Amino acid sequence: PPKMNPFKQQAMQVALCATWVAGLCLIAFSLYAIQLLPRFVDEVKGKEQGRELKITLFTVPDPFEGAQGERQSLAVRSWLRLSSCLRVVLLGQHLSLHTFASGFPNRVEVESRIDFTFLGVPLFHSMIGRARASTSDIVGLIDSEFVLLPDFIVALEHVHYLEHDWLLIAKSREVPNFPFHLQVLNDLWMEYSGQLVGDEQVQAYVHDQGLWSNCTGKYLWAWNTGEVPLHAGVMPPFVYGQGLHNEWLLNEALSSGLRFVIDASDAIIVFHPSSQITGNSYVGLDSTDAKEMAIFEGEKNAHLASLYGSFYFRPTSFYNTPVKLVPCGNQNLKVFRFVNPVIEFDTSTFLGPIPLLSPQVSAMLQDSLGQQFLNESFLTSFRRFSLARRHIGAIKYPCFSAEVNAKISGHSSFKKRLMVGRLKLSCYCSKDTDERRLDCPVSKLTVPLKPVANLSLPWSLDSLLAKVVNVDNVVVLAVVGNNYRDMLMNWVCRLRHLNISNFIIGAVDTEVYEFALLQGLPVFRCGPGMDLSFNNCHFGTHCFQKVTKLKSRTVLEILQLGYNVLFSDVDVYWFKNPMKYLMSFGPGTLAAQSDQWNETEPSNEPRRLNSGFYFAWSDNLTIAVFKKIVKHAATSHMSEQPSFYDVLCGEFGQYRIGNTYCVEHETNVTVHFLDRFKFPNGAFRGLWEKKNVSKECLHQGCFILHNNWVNGRQKKFIRQFTSGLWDYDMKSRFCLKSWYEPKFSHSY
Repeated sequence: PPKMNPFKQQAMQVALCATWVAGLCLIAFSLYAIQLLPRFVDEVKGKEQGRELKITLFTVPDPFEGAQGERQSLAVRSWLRLSSCLRVVLLGQHLSLHTFASGFPNRVEVESRIDFTFLGVPLFHSMIGRARASTSDIVGLIDSEFVLLPDFIVALEHVHYLEHDWLLIAKSREVPNFPFHLQVLNDLWMEYSGQLVGDEQVQAYVHDQGLWSNCTGKYLWAWNTGEVPLHAGVMPPFVYGQGLHNEWLLNEALSSGLRFVIDASDAIIVFHPSSQITGNSYVGLDSTDAKEMAIFEGEKNAHLASLYGSFYFRPTSFYNTPVKLVPCGNQNLKVFRFVNPVIEFDTSTFLGPIPLLSPQVSAMLQDSLGQQFLNESFLTSFRRFSLARRHIGAIKYPCFSAEVNAKISGHSSFKKRLMVGRLKLSCYCSKDTDERRLDCPVSKLTVPLKPVANLSLPWSLDSLLAKVVNVDNVVVLAVVGNNYRDMLMNWVCRLRHLNISNFIIGAVDTEVYEFALLQGLPVFRCGPGMDLSFNNCHFGTHCFQKVTKLKSRTVLEILQLGYNVLFSDVDVYWFKNPMKYLMSFGPGTLAAQSDQWNETEPSNEPRRLNSGFYFAWSDNLTIAVFKKIVKHAATSHMSEQPSFYDVLCGEFGQYRIGNTYCVEHETNVTVHFLDRFKFPNGAFRGLWEKKNVSKECLHQGCFILHNNWVNGRQKKFIRQFTSGLWDYDMKSRFCLKSWYEPKFSHSY
């Protein structure tokens, strides 16, 4: 073969050497960069630590009235004084919240855009959702009477720079005869005698006099913001303040292992002054009704805690124990230590491998019985462990001294000692009693943890109506079965968005009754329970005919109880509140939607009255007409809708007047067919086929838009969901708000 040109051969050798040299330089540079990375990370963290953390605390206060209002005011002011970057959000609807917040502009605000029960009590999952939407560095959920001291900020600064997402929890202590209050002008602590005191004195008093609440008490929650959820799975709609939601969340957070769960009860002084007066979550209810509702919602929370997650399935021998954060040295040092739990084994009964542990962990514990630490890698993997109770004496938190290096900032008198080596400090741990425990045993729960066989509201229909009716004596009624429960929630969310709370749900079957109860809705059973087909109960089916006949009978029952009724199917989307407009037609008039799709044809043509949306007055003539409608429908082989038209307008339309009226010939009740531009049906002007349905409807002045003239539940759902007229997130189980960005995952 021909020889290579020596000049080319030399050039290739030079290029090859250059490549090797460049590679070696790159490797050396990479190793150098790796050595510098910890220092760079520390510098970045140092810069961040120099910035004051933005903290938002969410709380659910009772009305700021009387002694209760004074205790809540003390609590909120104790939070605000801790940092200029701390904001408070009051979750609620009472007017006194706005009055209180106005005294702290740009620091305190009121948030009512969460989900409440029909009695105005917040739902816990919606509260958590709102808090997680915050853009602060740290968010917290705190009882409205909890008082905080500066160690709260110090502890949060410590845990915030962990290299893992975290969830912090702290128990509160009750302090009897609390002798201090905050001055209004400068927020300094003062005895009632007029003597000023410092935070250290208040802290010492709480340490000495504070009493731990039992393991089912109220907690302080705090976590770093970010994409990582607090737990895996779906949080059920617990009623806030009625038990088990804190215990459930702690269990699920530990079980999921998504965040580092920290018990900071020793590191943070959280307390509340004792009082003989308890708050009332049910504003407007008398004491008897409030007591009945508290019992019912406690049982409902227990039912939810049993159905969701793993909380219900914990064996009695199951231990769920977070790592503790404890303070070391004095407060000025700002030194903390994470303390791992210790297992004490009863060696007299211990034989064989430890049950329900991984083989590696089981072998580790068998090597050295007696008191054993779970190693740090096992703890920070967030696994739970379960041991047969006959093998365990106790789980304890040993409190040893902490060795602190120079990176921990401290008091100036220790500066030189910190710089030259490590300083050993004693750490404080409170006595670990049953009252102190966070992992509450089943035997200690205030409400039995079990599913409830027959959940039911403690009130009759008449009593329930009296609690939801508005000042005009109007109730908005929907009658629905379980096959339309997602559309029911969308309908409810839309009414809530319009600040309409005087609605009530008639449940056709047991499934939707229990579902609505668990969502905190005002619901009652209408007629005997029916077994509805999920996808085969649409217009024209025998199932549909049975359901619609229940609707008119239910309306008649409510009219006879003395309430005006605005009836609406759940597939009716509301753009505006139509109640004042519908009432303007006056008593003796039934205002109903027209089902006429042809814009050029009269709206009152035969069989064009839509019984899915109408307003009926509770007067003698209207009641008499509804009795005739119910009687006619009972003998018909069709749905109730033709019975409405045949009774009110005549079978052939002989009682029509003009293009928009009918007058029933015996009672003279007038039927007003509503303007189709304001109250369009599902086929009018092809609105559902428009590119922007909402824009088109608002442009023509729609109050509502009916999602009818489409056959089948599935098609109806797809049309409404894809049009954007959907206000309910089926994944999170709460109503969509401006602060919430859902990540939809659905299948039709």
